[in-house]
Amino acid sequence: MDSSPASPCPGHDGPLAPYTLHSRSEILFLLRAIQKRKLLVNLDLPGSRQIIVTSVLAVKETGRALILDSPRIDALNRELLSGAGAQFVTQIDGVTVSFATGPVTLCEYEKLPALRIALPRSLIRLQRREHFRVQLPLANPVRCIVPAADGGEPVVTHVLDIGCGGVAIAETGGRIPTDTGRVLADCKLLLPDSEPLVTALEVRNASRIRLHNGVFQTRLGCKFVDLPHGVAARLQRFVMNIERARRNGV
Repeated sequence: MDSSPASPCPGHDGPLAPYTLHSRSEILFLLRAIQKRKLLVNLDLPGSRQIIVTSVLAVKETGRALILDSPRIDALNRELLSGAGAQFVTQIDGVTVSFATGPVTLCEYEKLPALRIALPRSLIRLQRREHFRVQLPLANPVRCIVPAADGGEPVVTHVLDIGCGGVAIAETGGRIPTDTGRVLADCKLLLPDSEPLVTALEVRNASRIRLHNGVFQTRLGCKFVDLPHGVAARLQRFVMNIERARRNGV
């Protein structure tokens, strides 16, 4: 049966108004891009510490519905189906896309359990970054080595996206301080076919999500601190090469 339209985004007529999208065609274009590129989506449950990681399986314009992959853990499904709804959050090319889902229901998609939410009447498309960033391909992971705050073994992190202004990194050990404004000195960015790039990173934001395997991952958005001009040029070439390869389907 048909779901009622999802609630408008919080703050859609407040300070986030300039970033709120109401055009149905633009909303459908964004959601289909998220589906096509198989981007991970967080469903943030209100009043809960749980964040469910999922993906968009189908965008049904005629049925006014969005079909999402269903978590395999019954307890998570029970929370989702409580009627409280969730916050849909993902990123596409460094832009955060979010909206309040309204009620979540179970359905079947291609003979497998799935989740169904109504297409949003509006969504927030928020660019918080000063510089363009690219997501890095999973096939060729890039690492960033962060000195441990406790003086122990350095922390090996996975680079999620990168630009000339900063980088997003992820790790599962919980060993990196996440307080905003903290500067992580002498980090080594291991770009392919290049000498390690040593730089300081300032933590600008942090989040903790649960992966499909149940492991919690800490993600940190960081800003480069006092990046030398020559290093910035190397980064710019790397970012342009990644984006060129993505556009060419390499």
